[in-house]
Order: sequence, then structure tokens, then C-alpha cells
Amino acid sequence: NKKPSTKNAVKAGIWYTISSVTVKTITIIMTPIFTRMMTTSEYGLASTFISWYTLLLVFASLNLTYSIGRAKLDFPGKLTEYVGSMQLLSSIATLCICVVAAIFIEPVADVLELNIPLVILLMIYLFFAPAITFKQIKFRYEYRYKGNIFISGYTTVSAVVVTLIFLFIFKEDRYYAKVLGSVLPAVILSLVFWYQSIKNKSLKINTEYWKYGLYIGLQIIFHTVSLNILAQSDRIMITKFCGDSFTGIYSLAYNFSIMINVILHAVNEAWLPWFHDTYFEEDFKSIRKNVKPLVILGSMLGIGCVAIAPELMMILGPSSYHSGQWVVGPITVGLVCQFIYQQYVHIELHLKKTKFISFGTVTAAVLNLILNAIFIPKFGFIAAAYTTMACYFVLMAMHLFITRTLLKVHLYHDSFMVLAILTVVAICAVFMFLYNTLIIRYILLTILCILYLVTNRKYILGYLNSRKKKSK
Repeated sequence: NKKPSTKNAVKAGIWYTISSVTVKTITIIMTPIFTRMMTTSEYGLASTFISWYTLLLVFASLNLTYSIGRAKLDFPGKLTEYVGSMQLLSSIATLCICVVAAIFIEPVADVLELNIPLVILLMIYLFFAPAITFKQIKFRYEYRYKGNIFISGYTTVSAVVVTLIFLFIFKEDRYYAKVLGSVLPAVILSLVFWYQSIKNKSLKINTEYWKYGLYIGLQIIFHTVSLNILAQSDRIMITKFCGDSFTGIYSLAYNFSIMINVILHAVNEAWLPWFHDTYFEEDFKSIRKNVKPLVILGSMLGIGCVAIAPELMMILGPSSYHSGQWVVGPITVGLVCQFIYQQYVHIELHLKKTKFISFGTVTAAVLNLILNAIFIPKFGFIAAAYTTMACYFVLMAMHLFITRTLLKVHLYHDSFMVLAILTVVAICAVFMFLYNTLIIRYILLTILCILYLVTNRKYILGYLNSRKKKSK
């Protein structure tokens, strides 16, 4: 219950964000190589594998990771024990899922639209990967950024190396190379963490911890499933209505857009430990003050992502992928909207009112499935991006209503939040209109960057001066 060290939080947050951006940059650099060594169909199938992994991981982990931030405060000094107990509970749940999948493997393969070897790899990935996630989150709430940097660096570099090796080995069905690049490094690192947990005797059955973790995690499980449906169902439904090739084009554009989400997610994850500690201290003024530059930064990053989409799409893939540039704008706007409404989700999570979180996200996910079923067959894969964007807007409105009306919490200046996302929509629409006029587009982007730097010079100069004093 000590006053949180803002200095440590800022330092850890900055390095966590830098490492996440660096990791994603490596992935982006390697993407043109992968897309030129794989067909759009192979790339699409590998993307479908990852989509199912992301969706099923929710059930494998039971959403127990969401409870760690609050558990740090409710069980002071026992974070290692708590995380170990959650890891054990998660592994039991995953093992049950894997056993059921193994018994009914052929029907499961048909439902997932994956072959049996891919289903086996999917089950292996689901069992081992959560150990890495638990370790990363533990490091994050302890502000141990070096451990997070190591994990991020290892998983990314090893994934690239393993993928390249198998791309040269496989002459056909090269989607296996991309899948193995994700699975094998995760299994190796997970075994290391399992060994450490066994050695430290942190894997213990603790019914108090299990009840606590399940109370928070299970209430929010529908939220996470629905959020993953919002993010992943597009590709699954494009595969069903349009084919693997269009899924590959959409996935490449989505992966470029998701680059901005990696940054925004890193910023959010770095902010969340400080938010929990500061809210616990009831220092609401500090939260209200610091969230504004955070939102402005996220908005500016989203606008920049949309502005350079045509050129980046040409770099990331051959001409067969270039139509994906029209997907970048709506997806990015939706991700910025997600970044903003997550500030309200943090409140619900801290107050342990997770049932409200699930209600909003389930509604948006169901709406997304309905809209996709209507518009993808009529307008093609690009329609999926706009339906997703619309659902993120609905989700933001619902979380705003939940915190203000149901929870009676008035933490942020809501008009500022709404104005921020509307500004992003307007400016991104202008940039998409200027996709065929490169010079005008980049002049406009330069002007916006200068305005951003001038407007936020106090924060930027303050940080640079603090670094300068520290170096001296």
C-alpha cells in the first residue's frame, strides 16, 4: 500500500513500449520476405491458424491473467505465489481442452477448417504458450522491463529464424513454416519457465487464489472471446465467403494496421500497473491529467499509420496484395477507438465489475458477426474492415455509458475522448481521399507532425531534460 513509484512506472513503461515497437518492426521488415515466399492462400491459412489460437487461448487461460493486476494489491507481497497458482490452474484447463480435441480430432478439424497436423500443433501451442504470458505479466506489474524485453526479443527473433529455415525446407504447403515459427520457440521458452516454477515451488493449489482468479476471469471471459471475435472473425468469415487468397490480402493489411495496435497495446499495458496503483491511492487528478497526452499520442499514431498505408503495402507485399490498402483506414480507426474505450475498461476492471465489460463486448461481437454475414458476400473483404470499425464505435459508447451511468464514475473528460476519435475519423478520411496524390499527402502529414510536436513540447522537453540530468 505504499505510494506508487511514478519514476519506476514511467521508466518501465517507456522501455516496454520501445521493446514492443522494435519487435513489431522486425516482424514488419520480414513480412515482405514471407509474402513473396508464400502464396496468398498459404499466408491466409497461416493467419487462420493464429486466429483460432488467439480465440481458443481465452478458454485455455480462463482469463486468469486479468486478475493479476488487482491481486497484486489485494495480496501484497504474494505475487509470485499467486501467479504460480494461476499458471497451474490454467494448465489444467488447457489439458482438458486438448484431451477433448484429441478424442474428436476429425470433427474439430472440420469445424476449424484446418488439417489434422495443424490442429495438433494448435493444441501444443495452446498448452505451452500461457506460461510465457503469465511470466510477462508478472514482470510488467513488478516494473521489471528487462525480463519483458528478453521474452519479446527471443520470441520474435527465434520465430523469424525458425520460419525462414522451414520456408527453405518445405517446397509446398509453406504455411507449416509460418506455424512452426510460432510454435517451436514458444514450446522451448515455456519449458524453461515451467522448470523455474517447479524449482521455485510456486505451482501450488491454493483454493483462495483460484476462487479469486476465477471470479474475475470467468466474468470477463465473454468479453475476451467477443473481443477476439471482433479481431479474428473477419478473416474466418472472409475465408468462408471469399476464399483463402482474399484472407491473405486482408491479413497483410490487417497486420500492417495491427502495428499501430502493438504500440497502443504496449502503451496501455505500461499504463495499467500505474493506473491500478494510482486509482488505489485515489489520486484521480493525476490519472485525469495524464490520460489526455496518452490519447493524443494514440490518435496521432493512428493518423500516421493511415497516411503512409499505400507505400507500406507496396513494400510489404507484391502487387497482388495492394488492394489491401483500403482496409488499413477503417481498421486503424477502430483500433484507436479501442485504445480510447479501454481507458474506461480499466475502471471496470479495477472495481472488479467485470460482468459489465462482458456485456458490452458480447453485444458488439454479435453485431459484428451479423454485419459481416450481410456485407462481406455483397461487397467483398473490404466490407469486413468497416463493420469492425462500426462495432468498435458501439463498444466505446457502451463503456462510456457503463462507467458514467451504471458505475457512477466520472473520472475522465468524456467530451475530450469523443472529440479525439471524431478528429481521427475526419483526418483519416482525408488521407484516404489523397491516396493517389503522394506529395500533398506527405505535406499534410508533415504539418500535422509539426503541430503535434509544438503542442506537446512541454511533455517532450520535460522528458528529454530528465534524461539529460540523469546522464550527467
